[in-house]
Amino acid sequence: MKNIFFLITLLTTTFLSAQKSKSKSLMVSKTEINTAAIDSFENAIKIDISNKLIAGGTYLLYKKGEIVATNVIGESDINTHTPLKRNNIFRMASMTKPISTLGLLLLQEDGLINMNDRLDKYLPEFKDPVVLERTDTLNGIVVLRTHPAKNPILLRHILTHTAGFPTSFTATQRDLVNLTFKDASKHDLTHYSQELAKLPLSFEPGENWEYGPGINITARVIEKVSGMKFNDFLKKRILEPMQMNDTKFFLDSADAPRLTTLYSLDENGKMVMADPGTVSSKLISGPKVFYSGSGGINSTIDDYLKFCIMILKDGMHENKMIAKPSTIALMKMDQIPSYITLSSAAASGILDKGFTFGYQIMRTDGTTSPLTEKCLSWAGSYSTTFFIDPKREAIGIYLTQNDKYNQIPTWQSFYKWMMKAL
Repeated sequence: MKNIFFLITLLTTTFLSAQKSKSKSLMVSKTEINTAAIDSFENAIKIDISNKLIAGGTYLLYKKGEIVATNVIGESDINTHTPLKRNNIFRMASMTKPISTLGLLLLQEDGLINMNDRLDKYLPEFKDPVVLERTDTLNGIVVLRTHPAKNPILLRHILTHTAGFPTSFTATQRDLVNLTFKDASKHDLTHYSQELAKLPLSFEPGENWEYGPGINITARVIEKVSGMKFNDFLKKRILEPMQMNDTKFFLDSADAPRLTTLYSLDENGKMVMADPGTVSSKLISGPKVFYSGSGGINSTIDDYLKFCIMILKDGMHENKMIAKPSTIALMKMDQIPSYITLSSAAASGILDKGFTFGYQIMRTDGTTSPLTEKCLSWAGSYSTTFFIDPKREAIGIYLTQNDKYNQIPTWQSFYKWMMKAL
């Protein structure tokens, strides 16, 4: 009997050992990525720092269940020489948009709305929109020539930047938009929505793509439908269930030691402070009333990774379902007509970039981008960026803080180096 017991124990131990070995062999090791590409990117960060374009930066590359490359380089503040740390808080800017988008999609999952609903069903101020034809000057007064829009604005339009809303990112109505929203941070989402509705659209809803303020309107729809403040809704449905405890719209004084300093570049290319990483930051001492769905969230690299992994895993966070797979599928599917591409790629005449509910998506292997087919990505105007690669089960995130993002080489080259690493 003892011999039989010993044999069973031996066989069981051998089986479990083999299973453990097999499981380990399925894990991604650092040898499965191109470490030379990682080294090159880290060197590029150091060059940006030495050229005084950024104070520091942190990145990670995740593949098939583990982080395969990551580092924290430089400082969070160049005057105090405070080292940048893994748990530093960054202004995520437009990397807020996918989180806000999921918020609205959860209301569709609840059966309360439909993406093909008219926007004015929920926000009456957007009834009877008009489209700008041209701008004239009469006796020194600017006159906007408009015509009634032939299409209503739908909820899907506000999630995909196809509503036609005017934006300060293009010259067409830049001055008018900047004048309308010069004090946006002092007012709530209701005020923002009502003011935006007074401006003419730049094109017919659904017939073009232009980056704009649609996700702020998404946030207001969430408030109207849920009966909750936008930030409270996100906390209840997304942030708290995922333990994203460092992801907030505004910060407390206790968060100040971890807040990075935001920089800019002056007309001479010199790095200057735009917002301090102290209790004097507008995120701590400001009015705290405008919860921007387009760009108001602050977070850490590990918190944001949780959200990206949940998207990659079709709505699952650890053993908890945050959203149904069918809901997440909408965030991985091109939602704009194939004849429309993002305005950033339109000049090339190449239609390789589509837009999902929440993300840019590559329709083919990148021609105007290093990213490959089906890759999801977006970036923030404070030099934050990320991608999700469903085919490779990979995620890349890079965070630094300078509002002249288009002048930061590492912000521009991150996708290239991570694709080489993969």
